[in-house]
Amino acid sequence: MQEYTHQLELRGRFRLVAVTHEPVYAPGDVVGHAVIVDDGERLTDLMSLADARRYLEELVREEGVEPGLENEVNLRRKAKKYLLIAIITLATLLLGFVLSGYLTLLLLGLDTKLLTWNTYYQYFHAIGQPQVAPFVGKIKWAGYLGFGLPLLVLAIVGLVVLLKKDKRSLHGDARFATGADLAKHGMFKKSGQSIVVGSHGGKLVRLDGQQFVILAAPTRSGKGVGVVIPNLLEYGESLVVLDIKQENFDLTSGWRASQGQEIYLFNPFAEDRRTHRWNPLSYVSDDPAFRVSDLMSIGAMLYPDGSEDQKFWISQARNAFIAFTLYLFENWDDERSSGFPGGQGTPTLGAVYRLSSGDGSDLKKFLKSLSERPFLSSNARSAFANMLSQADETFASILGTFKEPLNPWINPVLDKATSTNDFLLTDVRKKKMTIYIGIQPNKLAESRLIINLFFSQLINLNTKELPKSNPDLKYQCLLLMDEFTSIGKVEIIASAVSYMAGYNVRLLPIIQSMSQLDATYGREVSRTIITNHALQILYAPREQQDANDYSDMLGYTTIRKKNVTHAREKTHSFTEERRALMLPQELKAMGPDKEVFLYEGIPHPVKCDKIRYYKDRYFTSRLLPKVDVPMLDV
Repeated sequence: MQEYTHQLELRGRFRLVAVTHEPVYAPGDVVGHAVIVDDGERLTDLMSLADARRYLEELVREEGVEPGLENEVNLRRKAKKYLLIAIITLATLLLGFVLSGYLTLLLLGLDTKLLTWNTYYQYFHAIGQPQVAPFVGKIKWAGYLGFGLPLLVLAIVGLVVLLKKDKRSLHGDARFATGADLAKHGMFKKSGQSIVVGSHGGKLVRLDGQQFVILAAPTRSGKGVGVVIPNLLEYGESLVVLDIKQENFDLTSGWRASQGQEIYLFNPFAEDRRTHRWNPLSYVSDDPAFRVSDLMSIGAMLYPDGSEDQKFWISQARNAFIAFTLYLFENWDDERSSGFPGGQGTPTLGAVYRLSSGDGSDLKKFLKSLSERPFLSSNARSAFANMLSQADETFASILGTFKEPLNPWINPVLDKATSTNDFLLTDVRKKKMTIYIGIQPNKLAESRLIINLFFSQLINLNTKELPKSNPDLKYQCLLLMDEFTSIGKVEIIASAVSYMAGYNVRLLPIIQSMSQLDATYGREVSRTIITNHALQILYAPREQQDANDYSDMLGYTTIRKKNVTHAREKTHSFTEERRALMLPQELKAMGPDKEVFLYEGIPHPVKCDKIRYYKDRYFTSRLLPKVDVPMLDV
């Protein structure tokens, strides 16, 4: 059925628009329903004309402010409040003088027609005169009553106003936030630590500070052009980004380099061999007292906890990892102490893989010979003894479990890419730098562990020292993790998400849906992760359950419905009904250009525009040629 719209009232940027199904030629003829329009976007659903007018008045009174003018409005409101207080005070004083003068004349038995506004002042001024002395008591009592009664009434009225409770709707008052709400919370302000989350009224909406942001967006819904690339072209401090397909590096590395950032691309499976290098074992302490603890942390990342029936094998795999890595480190110590540092070199995961493969002879005998080297510590000997004491079949299964996550290191490119360091993970809060983790989609499965290890070690190393304890830690580091669940469960995120912000490490994970996060982390842990993200961006969902959940998150509003009954005579009645601010089907039909986000600092959800960086000169002007990356010698 065709709809006809008719603008009835314009109040600032808010418009009251009637909606009918037939043409109307005069505004006075409009009956039925109306909507409020804010900057060309419907702010409400259809409601009765009377309700729409009331809601418009409320918006104009409370929120009718252009973004960015909130300080001016607050000043105007304060000025009005102080002016009102001054008027009430003057009126109370004037009433007190008049009433006191009237009571003075009445108590003295004089004609009250002689009353003027300053009668009481004249009598009170004459109290010191001898001829007035017999009447002083009556004059004072007239003043007490004359001023006391207005003040008492004023106090009662003020108390009633203070104690009066706001009338609440039966089913809720959910509504979308306006530009004034966003401006009030500083979400149009720019800083080096701002995360871009959307666009409202033609202005970029940003979240400053240390709070986390999470984006739930199905595939091919514009998350790259709307969140990932805009933040890579905007965020001013250190950033680590999971860059599947390496498009983000190609588009944004040039601009970030031009801003004085050090740029690194870690692509351990690069077919063109162009990658910077990172050696996870280089962060193991040189001090033997701390070395085992550091190796155990890496072992836990490589061999995460599994089901109950896997406990033995995981425990034995971790023990084997300790045995092989301790051997490599202690052999390296021995080489350096004997003046022969050019032998083995810094231990690497590739070296661990090769050592565990043996020299072609009987593996158990080979490892037994290693365990008897004189430079080995008691910890290393114990780890070898634990492994070698197992029956041959069990020993073979332990080695199989141990080598499974290390099998990718048979690839010479990965081996070389993890052989030394071109950057340090401990520097991300000391200087401005950007690390792109570039992975081709066809390598995602085999790279899952190495990426998981990278982010696990990055978080672990940067949650040991608070910025207030070390003045060198002067920058924030944002972890922009596109396809967050593709790297599997990052155990340290599940445990550290509640305190990472205090170390100035910030999260921006991107998932396809809430159910996807549940599947990877489990419902309880995923709820904890989501709870610790202050701002949640929601794109139009595809799964019905997500649409239902999002609808509940946005809240409910109360609508008045007119009921007409026809019996002997026509009667009208009104009922209040609950309606979701956005129904599940409305969320699914939100379209490719809109998004909704919820921010814990604003009591109302925000419906705004998605960013399209390629349509915005602000971003396209920053697209510069990509940075050159050195080629591995493989």
